[in-house]
Amino acid sequence: MNCPNCKRVLPDNINHRINFCPLCGNKLFEDGKDYLIQISCVGQRTPDGNVMMVFLDETQMFEVKAGETICFAVKAGFHMLKFRQKIRSKNISLLVNSGYSIKATYNTISGLIETNIIKFEEEDEDSERRINEADLTAPSMVSEAGARGFDSLLGVDEPEYRVKATEGLKEGILSIYTERLEFKGKTDLAKEVVDFRNVISVKKKMGTIDILCDGNVHKIYSIPKDIYNEVMSFLNNRIEELREV
Repeated sequence: MNCPNCKRVLPDNINHRINFCPLCGNKLFEDGKDYLIQISCVGQRTPDGNVMMVFLDETQMFEVKAGETICFAVKAGFHMLKFRQKIRSKNISLLVNSGYSIKATYNTISGLIETNIIKFEEEDEDSERRINEADLTAPSMVSEAGARGFDSLLGVDEPEYRVKATEGLKEGILSIYTERLEFKGKTDLAKEVVDFRNVISVKKKMGTIDILCDGNVHKIYSIPKDIYNEVMSFLNNRIEELREV
């Protein structure tokens, strides 16, 4: 990123909350201005759709397919864009003091996401006109918990704990995430999922974890003793935090 005034490269560790160039002292952007971000997904269409996910500041997620273009308005200032397709992702930090056109593509040869960023050279009235004339894209998902919330919604987050467990006579693996837990028996094809927002209480019961859910449904798991107290504490704390949200 370059300062729009002195044109020098801004430090990589610049505080994104400031609005002045540490090199020349001039303002980096006009507070309160809105600008259009236009993102085109370049590449060949495929039967599976090849959907690319675009995350704005880890609060909104948009989806775009090859051959499609999406657009949204953002406030002037620093913004983070993350592009994700398959197992690959790419982060871009933008100083928005004008509109941008970004072409993104998933390179099937290198397995990397590539982007071409073009900054609109425009006056304030041009920016306002672009936004008024654009068909703005609504986000596919919104997360109040940031990246971790999206990972949970998309099912790609890593568990806080993954332990051997039994449910009744069934042996399997208990995976405990920040928003849910999943139990999968050795011979099961599907996972049993418990959303923490549906949990009423978590209690100790003769060396097991007794989880009471809505509808008076009990889920009881036995886990190794060496991690039992730690897991109990984690579950109670997380469920209490979710109640306060």
